[in-house]
Amino acid sequence: MNILTFTTRFGQDAETKYTQAGKPITTVRCPVDSGWGDNKHTSWLTVVLFGERGEKLCPHMRKGGKATISGELRVREFERNDGSKGTSVEVIMREIELQGDAPSSDQQPQQNRAQAQGGGQPPADDFETDSDIPF
Repeated sequence: MNILTFTTRFGQDAETKYTQAGKPITTVRCPVDSGWGDNKHTSWLTVVLFGERGEKLCPHMRKGGKATISGELRVREFERNDGSKGTSVEVIMREIELQGDAPSSDQQPQQNRAQAQGGGQPPADDFETDSDIPF
């Protein structure tokens, strides 16, 4: 079984891009600490969400926000523009538990400011049906 579960704070705002076929792919970079004292080490993981779920979660995954994430660990090799090889450690997200709000900023959309005032849950009227709920 290949399942990784970790608690983190988002290292950046999530970003959604679209394939040529119009399918959404949402990514966010997250630091994960291990060890302690002089042996403490921070690894950076890229969390990947495919489809509509990622689009709906994207505004809620803001830099500094805390979450527990579970998913499949994947190491992907790629070629850089200069021809050198690179490696990316990714987590294909299956589950997420948002644990509080990201620090407020003037750049946050109005919806996120309203969410911060509402105790971390999106307003009930944002979703038309239960299937619209992103988590």
